[in-house]
Amino acid sequence: MTQAARMDKLLVIVCEEALEQHLGREIIACGAKGYTVSTVRGRGHRGVRDAQWLLSSNVRFEVLCPQEVAQRIADQVREKFERNFGMVIYCTDAATLGPG
Repeated sequence: MTQAARMDKLLVIVCEEALEQHLGREIIACGAKGYTVSTVRGRGHRGVRDAQWLLSSNVRFEVLCPQEVAQRIADQVREKFERNFGMVIYCTDAATLGPG
């Protein structure tokens, strides 16, 4: 039996690794049920983030959640951390297949 897709948002936050524990707590406090985090590398307006040493590492958080939770997380994270830490936040539509 096929279940209908449920429309959610995929919120993605790429930030300095130093924020990993803080953002994990913030995401849950804002109402998300969970998140996925991975180590990433790249280049942007703040230079190369190559993960060659701890202070040059980035992490990528992915949160599948309803629109209102995604907005709450983005607002809180930007307010608390964006001024002092490098980060990119974006959100896109996502169809959740199966139980969620």
